[in-house]
Order: sequence, then structure tokens, then C-alpha cells
Amino acid sequence: MPGQGAEHNVGHKAAFHRHDHQPLTTNDRRSRLQQVTTPTLWEPTTGTPVTSPLVEPIEGQLIPREDVKLLRERMQRYGAVTLSTNELLTISLRTGQGSEQVVSRIDTLLSQYSLHQLLNADFGELCNQYHLGEAKAAQLQAMLEMARRLTLPSKDEKYTIRSVYDAVRLVRPEMELLDHEEMRVLLLDTKYGVVANHRLYQGTVNSTVLRAGEIFRPAVSRNCPGIMLFHNHPTGNPEPSPEDIATTEQLIHAGLLLDVELVDHIIIGSNNRFVSQKERLHW
Repeated sequence: MPGQGAEHNVGHKAAFHRHDHQPLTTNDRRSRLQQVTTPTLWEPTTGTPVTSPLVEPIEGQLIPREDVKLLRERMQRYGAVTLSTNELLTISLRTGQGSEQVVSRIDTLLSQYSLHQLLNADFGELCNQYHLGEAKAAQLQAMLEMARRLTLPSKDEKYTIRSVYDAVRLVRPEMELLDHEEMRVLLLDTKYGVVANHRLYQGTVNSTVLRAGEIFRPAVSRNCPGIMLFHNHPTGNPEPSPEDIATTEQLIHAGLLLDVELVDHIIIGSNNRFVSQKERLHW
């Protein structure tokens, strides 16, 4: 019956709140957490475990060591996917003496940076402005760099380009979040396998010098029949400028003279956006 369902829901919600509507103190929180019954590591679970609000960090407060231990136990039982970004960083950085202060600093850090932006955060800024200290700033940047490298294709076998998406997937992790313009070239064999991935230029925020001879030289010296060219737009908008289009047309003709095919010239933007000039210009 509808009336019965509504009463059941009200009763269920009441179990998670104090009857006097006062906020939980840290001691209340610890007591309630200790009363939560969880399965052992060897007990089967059904469905997706519900993340209890009782183990979420309290806004503006430090997480006690006992609660961090519970976060580790939750990761062990239910997997890292059940933890928020804040909680994952808390577990990663909270080690050693004085670690109680790290939690509040993580809150401040994440209010200024997204997780992707942290990849390019300045080391000195992390140390001084956010007071992480050299050890934890290095720990944070090492952890994020390892995560970035996990997105790169394996080097155990030659990477083959079968579509524009394969090419973008190879270079995007290194180019998408740059605050300056950069140009890369992929050297390709006859079966579009990637022989090498070269960074040709690292420019200013809004310009890069292009020289056809330097772009094609690696392919000529290694006898590669094709190249794919990439550059990023730090603004995040991958739409080609008139200069981008004119440069691409010049490189197409240069490739014909050198007998090296310009397979594509791709512009990388932000938020997984990119533009294939091969699809735009149809050469």
C-alpha cells in the first residue's frame, strides 16, 4: 500500500539521524561507526555496497586516525571505487607524524584544483601555499604521474593506428592539460604502426614556430612512409585557426615532395575534444 511504503521510508531515514536534530559530534561519530556491522573479507556480499554517510569527512573538521583506519578497511572490503577523491588522497598522503593536518589541506587544495589540474600544479605552490611540505608534495605528484601513465598504451608491443581515435588516445594524456602550445609527431611504418612519438616543439602560450624540414626530418632519417602531426590549443578550443589550416596545406605539399604522407594533423583541446584536419580538408 502507498501509505505503508511512505511510513517505512520515514522510519528508515530516522535511523540515520538523531531525534533531537543536533549535529553529530566527533565522539558520537566514532561511537556510531564502531556499532556498524560489516561483513568479514570472506563473507559474500550481494549488490553494490552502500557508502554510509557516517564515514564521509565532516566539513571543516580533521578526520581522526580511527576514521582513516575505517576508510582503509572500507577500501579493503569494497574496493577503492567506493571512496571519494578526498578520501583517496587522504589515505595516500596521511602517513607519519603531523598527518592530522593533511586532511584540511587536501580540502583547500581540491577547492582550487580539479584532479586533472593537479597534474600540472607547481611543486613550490603545493609546498608553500598549501603547506603540504616537500615530502607530501612529491608523494602527491608521483601518485598522479603514475595514474597518468596508466592511461598510456603498453610499450610491450607496437601501437597501431587504426582510426583517429587510436592516435588521439596515444597523445592526449601528454597534451590535453598543457598550459603552453606543443607539437608532436608520430612516425608510422607501412602498416600504421607507431615507430616513434617525438615532441618537436614546446612553444609559448599562444604560438609555436613551424618548419616543414624539421617536422619531416625524423621520418626521412628513419625511412618512415608516414607521419601524424599533433598540436594542442591551451585555450581548450580545438577549432583550427586560419594559420593552422594554411600550415597543414603547406605540409601536405611538402610531404608529397619528400614521399612522406601526412596522414593527419590533429588539434587537441580540453575535455576530450579534438579536431582532425584530415576530416575537415579531405586531402
